[in-house]
Amino acid sequence: MAATIQLSRDTHVYIAPAGSTAVYWKIPVLDGYSFSQSTATTEVTLNEMQDASGNSNRGRAMFTNALEPAEWSFSTYARPVFDTAAQTAVEEVLWAFFLGAKTWDATNKEWDQDSNTNVVVNARGTTAGSTLVLDANDSDRTELGTFDLYFVLGGCAPGADESAYSEAAGQTIYKVAGCVVNTAGVDFDIDGITTINWSGFGATVSQVDASSAIDFNTNSTGTLGRVGVNATNNFLRNRIASLTIQPDADVDQVFGEAGDLDQDGDSSADFLASYNLILTGGSINLENNITFLTPEELCRVNTPIGHVTGTRNITGSFTCYLNDDNTGTDNRSARFFKDLSTATGTTRNKFNLKFTVGGITAASDVGLAFEFPSAHIDIPTHQIEDVISLETSFHALPSTITNADELKITYKGVAP
Repeated sequence: MAATIQLSRDTHVYIAPAGSTAVYWKIPVLDGYSFSQSTATTEVTLNEMQDASGNSNRGRAMFTNALEPAEWSFSTYARPVFDTAAQTAVEEVLWAFFLGAKTWDATNKEWDQDSNTNVVVNARGTTAGSTLVLDANDSDRTELGTFDLYFVLGGCAPGADESAYSEAAGQTIYKVAGCVVNTAGVDFDIDGITTINWSGFGATVSQVDASSAIDFNTNSTGTLGRVGVNATNNFLRNRIASLTIQPDADVDQVFGEAGDLDQDGDSSADFLASYNLILTGGSINLENNITFLTPEELCRVNTPIGHVTGTRNITGSFTCYLNDDNTGTDNRSARFFKDLSTATGTTRNKFNLKFTVGGITAASDVGLAFEFPSAHIDIPTHQIEDVISLETSFHALPSTITNADELKITYKGVAP
């Protein structure tokens, strides 16, 4: 058989719960994906003075101690879809594992964890006008659910059959076992399509045996989102995006005379009830800060034995033009900067931020929303360009330091 040269643009990517061969999610990825695994080595060198003949040993030896955790990354478009009487998204499986789910219950269309059920899905709508809501409320775990990631090189080459991928059929299949999602990032490029950048770790990278064939088509039964893979009505344009900012009215904050918020307890209002900022760009970055553990024993090449989570860290930024209607009472960006910069008695502010791309209310809407109910916002900085802009950073925080309610993700799709 002639040698097969594989091209990156012929690659298909699939996800299965760790150790499972019964169910696969198909994940359309963008150009620029990667996966790799390096080794940890020790070098032993000789460095001695000369002997009576002027000779000196200058050799060295190398030892392989362990395999480092595998690393993988790729980007996907955000693609909501209404599939089989259920609101979902093509990339829902990635969010589920990022937020701590371990197993998929196809019968009840929910993500489970140990004895807990529906640990990720806060609400899954069953009508065209409803939504899918994901949250982080049960993600405070020392260990997240794992999955196997398959990169099928040659998966969409001419003549390739998704129900019988194998080396004999011209595909090279790599399996990254024991994967976790470490980071997810969303960039709101004003002229782009909403894209999510994913990265994470795995235990090992292996090539599927040449004698093995995998049916990624039939074994997708029971998953959600598959009908959205080939749909054309579920792409989201960043230009159709909005941001709402509302100071949180809790026990630490009181309303001023005009219904505005006073955070430092004096007689004047620190913040308006809401702000209307029109975006020119922005980004959201979510991290699990995962560390893989690998033993190192003599006379053995060790592999990673598992992972532990670190602090969940959700940050982001947004930019907008400096805008003011000169009345001093508007809720544009200039007033927002003024209120934040003069609230010197407030050391911990709290705002509800909601980024919405597309729409999530009407039955015909297709959209995605990220909501951060208790965000701390830094004072905006000025960007001096042809048009003066403001750039503002934020930190999504839980309502209390021991809670896990800093994030809510809402998808709204329609049938293909």
